[in-house]
Amino acid sequence: MTPAGIRLLLRRLRPATIRMRLALLAAAITLVPLTAAAIPIARTERTAQMQNADRKAAGTSPDIDTMINSLHGGNPPDCTRSFQPAPGSEYKDTSLCRPTKKTRASQGKLSLIPWTDPVRGPVPIRQIIYRAYVHAGVDDLAVTQSLEAEQARLNTIVRLLICGIAGMTLVVSGTTWFAAGRVLRPVETIRADFADLSAHHLDRRVPVPRSGNEIARLAVTMNSTLDRLQAAVEQQRQFTADASHELRTPLACLRTELELALNHPDTADWPRVVHDAHDDTLRLQALAGDLLLLARLDAGAADPPPGPPFDLTELVRGETGRRRLPSHLTLTALIHPAPIPVHGHQALLTRVLGNLLDNAERHAAGTVTVGLTCDAEHGQAVLEILDDGPGIPPEHHQRIFERFSRLDDARTRDSGGAGLGLAIAERIATTHHGTLAIVPSLQGAHFVLRLPTGTPPPRDPLNTATSSDPTEARWTPPGTEM
Repeated sequence: MTPAGIRLLLRRLRPATIRMRLALLAAAITLVPLTAAAIPIARTERTAQMQNADRKAAGTSPDIDTMINSLHGGNPPDCTRSFQPAPGSEYKDTSLCRPTKKTRASQGKLSLIPWTDPVRGPVPIRQIIYRAYVHAGVDDLAVTQSLEAEQARLNTIVRLLICGIAGMTLVVSGTTWFAAGRVLRPVETIRADFADLSAHHLDRRVPVPRSGNEIARLAVTMNSTLDRLQAAVEQQRQFTADASHELRTPLACLRTELELALNHPDTADWPRVVHDAHDDTLRLQALAGDLLLLARLDAGAADPPPGPPFDLTELVRGETGRRRLPSHLTLTALIHPAPIPVHGHQALLTRVLGNLLDNAERHAAGTVTVGLTCDAEHGQAVLEILDDGPGIPPEHHQRIFERFSRLDDARTRDSGGAGLGLAIAERIATTHHGTLAIVPSLQGAHFVLRLPTGTPPPRDPLNTATSSDPTEARWTPPGTEM
């Protein structure tokens, strides 16, 4: 059988439940050491039985000479023999038939197999006590003693050891089976309740045992996960509903404009119809792009790429320089003179700055201020955007970062966006291990973006800007001057 086939066979033979595995493991842990301890006990007992048989045989030693005489009718055999030795000498050897060699031997062996037959078993249970060798008559004479009694006693002891080991193994494995069942019973209850959950019944929770052990902590963790899952599903449902609503509005407008033009082709202002349709198409494209970006950010597909950092100062300077605000607004840029390296996607961080500027432009009365500084103590780049508009009430500071959030629900599509700009900016900041927050301000909305820097830039010892651009002075937010 191939190794792959052996592994497949072992996987099939492996118990399917943890309860059975624990019971078998407990049985093995009990059986192995008890068996290892019983083997030397049985061997010691076998040695003791053999010694006992030797002592019993020594007390009843037979007379070999008498046995030889009895074998020859009571007379010793004629063992006299003559022979001619070397020339010139004569030697005559006359002796009775006496044993020339008499030895004591213990050649018997008791069996540790408890079902060994003491009479017809495969292991010899006869002990040779004496062995004698003679010149004539009887060449080899042996006296044996039966070990049947010793084998029977040894069999009884071995059976008792086997029964004790088997009983102890059964008791331990049975206790483990029962205890594992009691311990794993809450797990089965949790599994059954969790199997009944679905996307339509996420309000249910698994029961938490009162034991306070690992299973209870597992149930608490599962319930926490279900809480987050329910919140995510509800957020996804709300997001889908809001996205459908936002997509339906420009589509309805586009369809209405086209239907009116088609119903009255002679009186329709076709250039204006095409211009309005183009605007609605651009809005649909922008909304679809925002939704796709949010989906990528939620899926983690826009994590900061590895590699060398780029200069955030150049990014902010270039974006503010290209920005074209309406004639009634003024953009003031106060940018740190030294390079500020950060890691991440330049396009995404440009999108953050653009979304914040769009929001400020939409609500500013006359001035939009952009400031970029470096917090060397915490290793962070600090980008601040401030407008002089009506501001945002403190109770709505968290709500504005929600998707499709609008503080003024009555505004028209021409006066605002879809409510995704700040949500996208906050999600991008989080993806880059930074934060985006709104801080209290005396006037307007004050947004602060913090991003970790690649390497700390040099400090400005004079605490003033060294650039020739008069707009690049070190910025102090309005309302905080001394």
